[in-house]
Amino acid sequence: MKIQQISAILFFCLISKSFAQPTKKITNRDNYAWQFGVSWLFTDDDGYELNPFSSSDLHSAPFPTRIFIDKYIYNGWSMDGGIGYQKYDQTKLVNDSLGISGSMISADVALKYSFYKQLGRGIVDPYIGAGLGATMRSSDSRNKAQTFSPTCNFSAGCTFWMSSNLGLQAQGTLKLGLTDFLQSSDYMQYSIGLTYRIEQTDGYKSDFNKSKYKISKHRTRIKVKKPKSES
Repeated sequence: MKIQQISAILFFCLISKSFAQPTKKITNRDNYAWQFGVSWLFTDDDGYELNPFSSSDLHSAPFPTRIFIDKYIYNGWSMDGGIGYQKYDQTKLVNDSLGISGSMISADVALKYSFYKQLGRGIVDPYIGAGLGATMRSSDSRNKAQTFSPTCNFSAGCTFWMSSNLGLQAQGTLKLGLTDFLQSSDYMQYSIGLTYRIEQTDGYKSDFNKSKYKISKHRTRIKVKKPKSES
């Protein structure tokens, strides 16, 4: 059985298990409403589809080239979207060729499941995800990959929370080209960066909603005593 088939089976089994517990009380107070982040990208586009990691062929940049946003949904599930940019390093392989110049832009959306609650809401927050994306390449004619390629994505990652809001996130994503399946448009992409989460209030009033002053609805009459006149 191929790796993408195994990943799909595990993912859908996890979905069934999560939604098969309607009697369990769910609270969002210890989760988040939104996450925002930036990360450094490392792209393995060497042309070997089932070679998950080759450090000598990773294209990267010295500055963050991916931004992402994550919306919490329900019981550990969230929706993630991101846009990334990667410039080719001519000393690294691109579809089994060296010296290729150009770049790629990728846009992805994914449904993610976090194991944060199962681990007791501590520092470690591992997750898995699956979704769709699109990759646009701008490179010379020796690149065998298609200029535009829709992809099916499978990801796994972990966030290490350094505080209640700020975390360090590392992720790996397998991207399978849908128009030339298991051929030149497939690639691996890794990222590491910072994420900031906005806490979920879950309907509870925060200090920002509390007024510092109480205003009575009833009118009151204030009497002012006149000073006594000197005789």
